[in-house]
Amino acid sequence: MLYHQLSDLRVKLLYAKHSVCTQDWKHLNFIPAYNKFYYICEGEGWIQIEGKLYQPKSGQLFFAPAGVNQSFSVTNGPPFTMYWCHFTSNIRFNQLFRSIEIPPIITVGNSSRLLGYFEELIINRRHVGLTSSIKIQAALLEMMAFYIDEGWKETKINIKLSSVNKLVNTIKYIDENLDKELTIQELSQRAHFHPNYFIRYFKTHFGVSPMRYIYDRRMEKAKELLVYSSFSVTEVAYMTGFQDGSYFSTTFKKHVGMSPSEYRQVYQLG
Repeated sequence: MLYHQLSDLRVKLLYAKHSVCTQDWKHLNFIPAYNKFYYICEGEGWIQIEGKLYQPKSGQLFFAPAGVNQSFSVTNGPPFTMYWCHFTSNIRFNQLFRSIEIPPIITVGNSSRLLGYFEELIINRRHVGLTSSIKIQAALLEMMAFYIDEGWKETKINIKLSSVNKLVNTIKYIDENLDKELTIQELSQRAHFHPNYFIRYFKTHFGVSPMRYIYDRRMEKAKELLVYSSFSVTEVAYMTGFQDGSYFSTTFKKHVGMSPSEYRQVYQLG
């Protein structure tokens, strides 16, 4: 869907400049019919899109889509110095980018590539030649592609970090509840994953399935309790999620190569 929408993208440049904002750079609660790019070189200010406040910094590119309520202003500090452009398009970017979670602000640093696009827009708008309109279209489309590519990278990183954090919380939950029955259904719900995806994702990061991880952790905890506590074998069984002491002993011996009592005797004495 996204590919087909972008393949039909058409843009029309309205303005492009490099400016130092003055104290009257301010407009509150308006809905523009055009899209805007701001590439911040230095200074301070704020931009609000649909009630969410942003304070872009030097080296950041900000995209404000057409058709949404927005406000902007300088602050008491040094005002923005920035490259900027206004343009119209045949696509409603607000809905499109929201669906794939591309952020309004991306950090690009001192990008000679991005500066080149802005300079191309400014020069060809100021000095109209035979191919100026083609160059403007090319530069503006390249700028949009640059923004989408970089924004998608940040989105994927954030998604990955979010997913990893969910796994970290899942591992913590498992370790704190080894004495309880743990199911894929419960764990996947806690991580907000589909059960099948949860199993694949877990195995990708830990090299084993969730149930194998739980089994291994139970065995490790059982060994710790046998060596460093005075709990009976039956109590250790219950504390590691086994409701039957005999089944625990059989499972432990299969995993370790000796019974729980033998393991305790060897390693407590050793």
